[in-house]
Amino acid sequence: TPAPKDVVAVTVHGSNYKFSPSTITTKLGQTVRVTFVSDSGLHDFVIDEFKGARTQQIQAGKSETIEFVVDKKGSFKYYCSVGQHRAMGMEGTLTVE
Repeated sequence: TPAPKDVVAVTVHGSNYKFSPSTITTKLGQTVRVTFVSDSGLHDFVIDEFKGARTQQIQAGKSETIEFVVDKKGSFKYYCSVGQHRAMGMEGTLTVE
């Protein structure tokens, strides 16, 4: 069964100091389901602007799935809040159209 159009499911991999993919595009009002996988090291996935858009800190080889609704348009940074990881370039962009 195909996923409903109002849910965008994306798997994001975190490794030492980058996210893959580094961009996600959604439409206003959609539910975003992010499965965050830590490929190496301890990382998390955070978007400050949306309620529920934050994982726990995930050890290498583990994952966590979160869901949040994108209720405003624009470009929003997702980043790793562990240590200096964001300063070292570990961020990406969520675009809500």
